[in-house]
Amino acid sequence: MNVVCIFAHQDDEMRCLGTLQRLAEAGHSISFVCVTNGNKGLPFEQAGSSEQRDNSERAAQVREAEMRTVAGHFDGSYECLGYDDGVLFDGPELRNKLIAVLRRLDAELVFTHWTSEYNDDHVVTAKAVTDAALFTNLASFVPQTPPLESVPRIFYVNPGDGYGFEATHFVALSDLHVQRKAELIRCHASQMEVMRQLRGHDYADEMADEDRRQGARLMVAAAESFRPCLAERRIGWPSDLPGELPAATVNPA
Repeated sequence: MNVVCIFAHQDDEMRCLGTLQRLAEAGHSISFVCVTNGNKGLPFEQAGSSEQRDNSERAAQVREAEMRTVAGHFDGSYECLGYDDGVLFDGPELRNKLIAVLRRLDAELVFTHWTSEYNDDHVVTAKAVTDAALFTNLASFVPQTPPLESVPRIFYVNPGDGYGFEATHFVALSDLHVQRKAELIRCHASQMEVMRQLRGHDYADEMADEDRRQGARLMVAAAESFRPCLAERRIGWPSDLPGELPAATVNPA
């Protein structure tokens, strides 16, 4: 199965990294696509316009390298659609790029953002991915690329509390998955430093806390949670998440 993760920014995949590990272990192919280039992802050290421009270019380069490192751990591909960070808007160009990339990667299962979030880049990405998926099997859209036989299934990742997300699907994680997930998140070293400055801890710590909280709902140590896209019946009901872990690898919460 071809699994495609489409998120707004480099590091947004953190909310499904444990599940991606389990899918990779089962032999599935993992690909990563970021819609923006992350060029606002580092704090500006000076206020001058030339310094800001240099910082933006450096941020995009740093974040691409970090994302490629994560993709490399899955032997997966990575590509960026190149939009500026923080100012993403939906439109025909974005829609067509997403149709093309989903076809090129022969997407069967897609992970993306929930449709209501704190960050508008996330919201625009979620809607654009959902809309693009609906057109992937219609030859009249982006005729330069061959259509898919069927529309890929979609799972939305959990954005956290406060956005109307009620999880319906859960994937239990072993201690090793949890440890490996933290290591993968910290491959985004630039973002970890930003978060430590802002909050006194990094994203890996936050995700570990969240995964323990979700795991408690399954009476396991850690889990990730999702809900399927039911926006249109042409998007198939996804039933592709990994099943129960062997008892030896699950530690009760």
